[in-house]
Amino acid sequence: MTVDRRTFLVGAATGAAVLALTACVGPPTPIPTTAAGTPTPTPGAVPRPNGFIRSNWAADPFSLGSTSYLPTGSAPDAREVLGESVSDRIFFAGEATSTEFPGTLNGAQSSGARAAADVLQTASDGERIGIIGAGLAGAAAAKALVAAGYEVLVFEGRDRVGGRVDAHGPGDWPVVVDLGPSFVRGVDSSTLTDSLAELDVVTVAVDATSRVQLTVASDAVPDNAVGPDALAAAVTWGALQSRDPSLTASLAGSGGASVDGTADEIGVSPASRVAEYVDRTVVTVLGADAAQLSTWYGLDDVAQGEGGDAFVVGSALPLVTELLDGADVALSTPVREVSVDDDAVRLKMATGESLRVDRVIVTVPLGVLQSDSITFDPPLPFAHRSAIASLGSGAVEKVWLRYDTPFWTEEAAFWSLVVDSPPFSADEASSLAATPSPSPDAADSILIRQWINLMPLTGDAVLIGLIGGSDALALSELGDDDVREIALASLQPFLPAP
Repeated sequence: MTVDRRTFLVGAATGAAVLALTACVGPPTPIPTTAAGTPTPTPGAVPRPNGFIRSNWAADPFSLGSTSYLPTGSAPDAREVLGESVSDRIFFAGEATSTEFPGTLNGAQSSGARAAADVLQTASDGERIGIIGAGLAGAAAAKALVAAGYEVLVFEGRDRVGGRVDAHGPGDWPVVVDLGPSFVRGVDSSTLTDSLAELDVVTVAVDATSRVQLTVASDAVPDNAVGPDALAAAVTWGALQSRDPSLTASLAGSGGASVDGTADEIGVSPASRVAEYVDRTVVTVLGADAAQLSTWYGLDDVAQGEGGDAFVVGSALPLVTELLDGADVALSTPVREVSVDDDAVRLKMATGESLRVDRVIVTVPLGVLQSDSITFDPPLPFAHRSAIASLGSGAVEKVWLRYDTPFWTEEAAFWSLVVDSPPFSADEASSLAATPSPSPDAADSILIRQWINLMPLTGDAVLIGLIGGSDALALSELGDDDVREIALASLQPFLPAP
C-alpha cells in the first residue's frame, strides 16, 4: 500500500517535472503517555492517571477542525454543491460533502464511494487518478477506483494514513486509543459496522440512557425533559423568524426554561439544565457553540440514521488500511496547488515537485479548504467557494485517561457535569462571532463536562472526556500538563464520598 515518497514520485512521474525531493513531514504524532508506577492519590483528590493522551485537531494543520456544521445563515445544499465536480477534473469528498451523514465515519466513507462513482462516469480506460488525503473518504474512493482497474495515486500530508482516524497503542493501554471518532452513528443505516467486524474490529451497542448527571458539588441531577423540550421550543420559535437565528437566539426568544435562572434545592436552574443538554447533544457532537449554529438547519446534523450508535472498541484504522490496498500512497507529501487544463490536472507539492494526473479527488477537511493552504488554478467556481465559506469547521477534542483500577463507583457509561449557567440571552447571541473562538480567560474556568466510562462498555478502567466549541479551542492552546489538570478537576464531582 504505502511506498517511499521518492520511489513513488519517480515511478509515477511520467511526463511530469519532478523537482528536488526533500522531506516534508507533518507535526509529530502524539504518543500515549504512561505514568511511572501506580499514582498515589491525595486524599479527597482525583488520582493521577497511569496513562494520558489528548487530541488537538484544531491545531493540526492537516485538519484545522474536527467536523463540519451549518452556521447561522447557511443551508444544507452547501454540502451538495461542495460535492459537485469541477470541469469533470476535480472532485470532492469528505464528511463535509455528505448530505446524509455529515460529521461521521459513515459520511466520510459514503462520500468517498460517491466521488469515485462520479469519476467512473467520466474517466476513460488507462487514466491515472489522484486522491488528496489518505483518510477514510480517500481510502473508500481509492478502493472503488482500484477495483475498476485504474492507477490510483494517494497523496497524504501526514506521515501516516487515516486522517482524523488516528490510532495509538495499545502498548500499556487495554484497548487501541483513537483520537478521532469513537462511534458509528445510526448502525442500521450503514454497512460500516459490518465492514469493521470483517476486520475483527469490535463495536459495542451503547445505551444512551446509561447516564448520570452531577453538579460540581456531586449532587445527583435527576434526568427530565427540560433540555429536550427547550430545544424543541427553540426550533419552533426559530422557524417562525424571517431570518435564520442562531440557536442561542432561539433559546432566548422561545423563553421558558432557557431563560429561567431560578435555582432549585441543589442549586440547579432550568437554564443550567438546558445548557448541559445543549452541550451534550449539540456542542460536543457538532463542535459549534449554540451562538454559531443555525436554528433552521444546524440540528439536522445531530440525528444520524437509524438503529442507534455503536462504540468502536479500538479504531477504524484497519478499515482505512484495507481500503487503500492496491493504491500507491505517498506519505509526508502535502499538495499545495491543483491546476487544471483541458486534458489533465497538475498537482504541486509543498516541496516544489509536481505531478500530472487525469483527475483528482480532494478529500481534505473543510478547515484545510477554508485556510487556502491548497490553491486552485483557475480558482474554484463561485458556488464552490461560497459553499466552503458558508460551512463551519467545528472543534471537538478528546482526552483519554487510563487507570489500573477505577477510582469511581459510577456504573453509568455516560457522565455529565451540570454547571451553573446563566439564562440564554439575545445579547449573548448577537455579541459572539460567527466562528467559535476562545475567550482570553476561558482556560481559567474551563471544565470537561462530558465523559465516557468504558467500564460498562469494555470492562476497562478508562475514561474519555469530550469537549466542543469555543471551550475545545481554548483547550487546544494549552499544553498536555494543563489539559491533564483540567481533566482531573472536571472529574472531582465523580470522586466517591469518603
